[in-house]
Order: sequence, then structure tokens, then C-alpha cells
Amino acid sequence: MYGSDVPCITVVICTRNRGATVVRAVRTVLLNDYPRFAVMVVDQSDDDRTQAALQPFLAKSQVHYLRMHTGGLAAGRNLGIQAAQSEYIALTDDDCEVPRHWLRAMAEAFMADSRIGLVFGNVVPAQHDRRAGFIPAYERREPFLARSMHDKHEVEGVAGCMGLRRSVWRTLGGFDEMLGLGAPFQAGEESDFAIRTLLAAYCVYETPAVHLVHHGFYTWDEGRSVVYRNWFGTGAMVAKHLQCRHRSMLQLLCRMAWRWAFARSRSAVALGAYSYMLLRLWAFLQGMLAGLRTPVNTHTGQYKSKP
Repeated sequence: MYGSDVPCITVVICTRNRGATVVRAVRTVLLNDYPRFAVMVVDQSDDDRTQAALQPFLAKSQVHYLRMHTGGLAAGRNLGIQAAQSEYIALTDDDCEVPRHWLRAMAEAFMADSRIGLVFGNVVPAQHDRRAGFIPAYERREPFLARSMHDKHEVEGVAGCMGLRRSVWRTLGGFDEMLGLGAPFQAGEESDFAIRTLLAAYCVYETPAVHLVHHGFYTWDEGRSVVYRNWFGTGAMVAKHLQCRHRSMLQLLCRMAWRWAFARSRSAVALGAYSYMLLRLWAFLQGMLAGLRTPVNTHTGQYKSKP
């Protein structure tokens, strides 16, 4: 089925104070039927309990463990990718569960076109009580290849099910560590990376053939903070590209505004298509203002310092 030249894939999983759930994520990755892969766990926990939970896996040669004493999901991903030895990188979260064919589908997605620098898959919510809360999800029915910023409004993938070429990551200078969970701007790192990928003339590919299950449950009361965090980060991400004078960002912003106001976003399915509209707008504007006040390195396309 596979030749001797099958490319290796490194799976990077960042975790913080979730020993039980990251064990499930690692276990499902190790059950994959792809012949060449490694697992890189980046632990940003406050104590040693996560390391202790992972101990049974650390004897395996394909599992690597990195301890990181600073926070920030984007920083953790950068560290894991930097330590990887393979060109293909797969990213998932510590509260996800991947199917046996996940890495095989990821590899096939990259092999479809040498111009593809970034792959997004579907994030399917696990079974849960919808009356009590929600699980953030992202699902599309048909594959789509974004070739330029003109197509960016068609792709919204999330880093919980994401693949990238390490060479592209290196060219772009990695994820912007001011964005993402645990960073000053709280979210938006995968959207930012997708935009910078397209601006660098690589393609972004979304396909339902790559998919996984997400177990990250939030109550409806917690939903307000999740929505604020996500849209604050999105606003800051947009502000950064406006500071960089990327003209295509204005067109994308108009398309995003139209969809927010009148259409159902794929990523909003689990939150309710029209829920929290005023909160989303307020958070986006707050994030944009904070981003506009923060210096940007226009050469690298990344923020310089904390707001």
C-alpha cells in the first residue's frame, strides 16, 4: 500500500493541565494506520501530573515530550514544530480524538498539489447535551482549494485539525505568538497563518476527508467568554494585516462583515448561527482597536510586543 519513500508526519499536541484528555488524544494518534509518524507533546502545565499521565507512552521511540514553562498555544506549537524532523506537520488539540486514517488522509491532502502549504479538516463535536452547552466545531461538505486571498472567505479552518509544511512555517516565521489561547490577543493564530500562507503564494486546502472528534464542552454561560475571546483575537488579527497595508484584507473584511450579518458561518454551527451577534461585534472592535495600538513588524507580518 505504501512505498519506501512515504513521508514522515510529526503530530504536535500542546497541552496544559489536561493529563487525562491528552492521554486519549495521544492514544488515538498512535492507533493510526499510517506507517511513518512521530508524536510531539508540548506540556505547558503548572505541575507534573500531565507528565506522569503520559509516562506509559514516553517509552515509545515515536513519542517525544517537551516541557515548556511559558504559556501561549501559538508559542507551544512553534516549539513543537521547531523540534520536529519531518516536512509534514499535523496539529491537533489535547481534547480531540482522531480516527485511524487521520494521518493517511492528511498525507493524501498534501500530495494532491505541491502548492498546498496548509490543510484544514473537519472538527466534529462529540456527543453532548445541547441543552446544557456546546462544543466548538467546524464542518464543510465539499473540499475547497484557496489559491489566493480572493478565496480566503471560503476557508475558516481551525488548528484543532490542521496540517502544514514545515518549510512554509519556517518561511513565514511560525505562528504569531501574540495571537492564540494564552497570548495577549487570545485567538486568531490559525486564521492569521492561513492569510500569511496565501499572501506568500501558497494554497490553503480544506477537505472533509481529514476529520476528527472534539470533546471540548462549554456550558452556555461559558459561551460568552469563548465568543468574546475568539472575536477579540479575530479583530486583532485583522488589525495587524491592515497595519501591514495588505489591500486584500479590506475586501476580506467586507466579505466577513456580510457573512456575519446575513449568513450562517460554518464555525458558528455549534454556537448557534445568530447567537451573541452584539457580543461578537463588540469583541471584534475591541480586538481591532487593541491591535491597531500594538506595533507590527511589517517585514515579518507579526506583532512586535505586548499591547
